[in-house]
Amino acid sequence: MATVENVNWTKKAQSRVARLGSQTVRVGVTGLSGAGKTTFITSVINQLENHHRGLLARRIPFNRLISVRWQRVSVAQPFSYLEALDALSSVPARWPSSTTDLARVVIDLQFRPEGLLRKIQGVREVRIELLDYPGEWLLDLPLLGLDYGQWCAQMAALVDSEPRRSIAADLRLRLAAIDPAAPCDPVELRQLTAEWTAFILRCRTDAELSRNQPGRFMLPGSGIAADMLLFVPLLSANQHSDGPAGSWWSQCEQRFNYYRDFVVKGFYDEHFSRLDRQILLVDMLAPMQAGQAALKDLKQALEDVMGSFRYGRNSLLQRLFSPRISRMAICATKVDQVAPGEQRSLQQCLEDLVTDSLSEVRHGGVQVQGFPVSAVRAADQQGETMVGGLVGQTAFVRYQPVSVPRHLPLDLKLVGPKLLHLRPPANLHRNEPFPHFRMDDLVGWILEGKLL
Repeated sequence: MATVENVNWTKKAQSRVARLGSQTVRVGVTGLSGAGKTTFITSVINQLENHHRGLLARRIPFNRLISVRWQRVSVAQPFSYLEALDALSSVPARWPSSTTDLARVVIDLQFRPEGLLRKIQGVREVRIELLDYPGEWLLDLPLLGLDYGQWCAQMAALVDSEPRRSIAADLRLRLAAIDPAAPCDPVELRQLTAEWTAFILRCRTDAELSRNQPGRFMLPGSGIAADMLLFVPLLSANQHSDGPAGSWWSQCEQRFNYYRDFVVKGFYDEHFSRLDRQILLVDMLAPMQAGQAALKDLKQALEDVMGSFRYGRNSLLQRLFSPRISRMAICATKVDQVAPGEQRSLQQCLEDLVTDSLSEVRHGGVQVQGFPVSAVRAADQQGETMVGGLVGQTAFVRYQPVSVPRHLPLDLKLVGPKLLHLRPPANLHRNEPFPHFRMDDLVGWILEGKLL
């Protein structure tokens, strides 16, 4: 017969083992605007909520998954899972709205234990933390390594090359004509800031360009002092420039430094500096369609962003006091727009684009894995053609899938695919797993090594 002391000891042991068995996985879902972060996170929650159905039901350890609970965490705004579900299930179905501010979602999972601890461990718990945010903000991370003069020189080089030169028109000349040491005209500064914002928005929408800074000019979010977003690059300035108090240089540099040190660095320190794993989502199809300039811009933007993160775990002390990303998934998104047999080619094109950066990441000891994914499959192959629905319509269309080369040419010159604007499939429901490509692989990758 068990004594009271034995029962108490067993309960204490179970409690300690349960605490030891609880783990948190901090996953950075990173991607530029249009990569599909919100839809991706929505699909992750949906796949986990329906783990007993679909492809996840066949995978270890999801055959031991007991319960799933997601919760919104207050940051700037709650993650809009229910609103995203409403959009996907509407008639006609539509994609969830893009994120306009910070949102964090926490997913708590409970698994049945197995192995030597299964008799004393009640459940094994894993918490997944995911962050959603406007992709525009990611573009600002490279500013952490620049001073104002260096940024001005970078912007001058960008605006002097096509297609930005044509898009900027006379704005380029007006910014280049400003003497950094001359007294700043606050009315003109406000006007130029508005014109620069319109310019970088056009670079994104008209030419599919990616390096559009400052990112918060396009989508400020909450908690940002509007007056501190009043600065422009002085195209005649460089790192050796200077100016007295009240000058164009002084006013713009002061606001740039505030933006870099408080807005950008605060965002990075709070949400990116303690990541365990990173998922990098990239829409390759739109830049491939836009052509060489868009691909070159995407390449540089991704390399700059990847250079802003801390990769690798080289020692125990670094793991304890300076957490770094140890695993990275790089994912070509929206692969449902190409034939299933060419999805791996699209992924290969993405990896071709950032070959050198991926080599640096791997050299730091990080495990890198590629996943061509579609968070919500919008089209299906039927014979030699694809079938899907167009945005805003309920009817379906049959079309020839786009062709993707096996590798990107080194000069990035190619005839881009002609893309359709597809809507989500009809009749999606929260209690059924969304149709997808390889989301089960990616969800499994998130938990890999976290459950024994």
